[in-house]
Parts: sequence; structure tokens; C-alpha cells
Amino acid sequence: MITPLVGLAILIFVFKVAVTERAGGELSFFDYHAALVVFGGVLGALCLAIDWRALLRMFIGLRDLLPTTSIFTHEMRKTQNSLISLRESWREGRRAVVLDMADKGPTLEIRVAADALMRQLTGAALVERFSEMRTRYIAVNQPMIEGWDLIGRMAPSFGMVGTVTGMVQLFKNMAAESGNLGGAMAMALLATLYGITFGAAVGSPMATRLNNQLNERLNMIDLLEHTVASLLAEGGGAAQRVRAAE
Repeated sequence: MITPLVGLAILIFVFKVAVTERAGGELSFFDYHAALVVFGGVLGALCLAIDWRALLRMFIGLRDLLPTTSIFTHEMRKTQNSLISLRESWREGRRAVVLDMADKGPTLEIRVAADALMRQLTGAALVERFSEMRTRYIAVNQPMIEGWDLIGRMAPSFGMVGTVTGMVQLFKNMAAESGNLGGAMAMALLATLYGITFGAAVGSPMATRLNNQLNERLNMIDLLEHTVASLLAEGGGAAQRVRAAE
């Protein structure tokens, strides 16, 4: 409940900044009034739209932009390597290894797949087990995708808010034949520049990136489900060796 209230307070502050008459200013590529209107407005809109946990995950997820700090890339690599080991261990009848992966596997996907193998889940039971994991990842990632998509759409809009308020101040000062024309022009021009840049260069690309990551993770889950079903369908030697080891 507190997040929407914070968002509303931020938007009220942003509106106050937007309509405040500038005491002085020169045209340059940085204007803190325009920056406050765009970035503060987007932050306020995010607080109104999504939960604070999703908001926190959005900004923590920015480290995925760097390969060296990307948690997603690291997890997918571990899942792919562990899948090879899981497949070989099952076919060779090494029950202890499969059981250990079900309990201490490096990723959730591997733990679920190994557990499904040990329980020899088939049919609806197998589908349900992996569907739960898909639902979990979608529930976690969808709000973040929507949040970055909101940034892509709202940043240019708040840029236009700055433009409109700046133009109002500009015409007001022109009508008075005095006043701070430079500050009003800075607000009118730079707010649009910041808004379009932030939306096009950050918001929309991050939404696309997260959506691609979610699709990649879901594809990996599909592969694991298919692998478990195939290994169990093989039967014969692998299953007999596992039962013999017991």
C-alpha cells in the first residue's frame, strides 16, 4: 500500500517542479528541472503501477547488462552443463548422483528435473511439475517486463509534460517582455530530449531483453521436461540399474 502513496507524492512533487518559475538559467545539455520532471515522473508512475519488490528487481536486474555480472547468463550456463551430467548419470544408473542433484542441484530447473527422474513422474504428473516452475518464473518476470515497457512508454510522455510547461513559461515571459527565456526554453527542449532518450534507449530495450530472457528460460524448462520424459521412456537398462543400485 505504501508504494502507490510514495508514487503519488513523487508525481505531485514533479508537477510542482514543472510549473515552478525558473530564477535563471542558460541553455545547456543538462538541466536539473527537466531531469526531475522526466526521471521523477517515471519513478512515480512505476511506484503507482507495480509492487516495490518488482521495482527493486528491475533495477537490480540492470547488472545483467554486463556479462561478467549477469546472474541470468551464469544460471543458464550452469543449467546447460548440469543437464548433460544429469542425462549421463541417469543412463549409467548412478542413482546417488541423480539424487544429489535433486537435493543440491545448482539451479531450480535441474533440481526439479532430477527429482522428477527419481520419482519417475510421467504423464499429467510430469507436466504439472514443470508447469508450476513455468508459472513461478512468469509471475516473477512479467511485472519487471511490464515495468520496463512502462518506462519506454512513459518517459517520452513526461518529456512532453516538461515541454508543455516550458512553453507555457516561455510564452508567459514573452508576454511580459522580460523574464527568464533561457530557462523556459531549456525546460521545453531538454525535457523532450531526456524523455525520448530514456524511453528509447533504456525502457524499451530492457523490456525486450527481459522478455527474451523469460522465453529462453521457458524454452530450457521445455527441454528439461522433454529430456525427463525421454529418459523415463527409455526404461530398460537405466531404470533397471537404478533399481538394482537401491
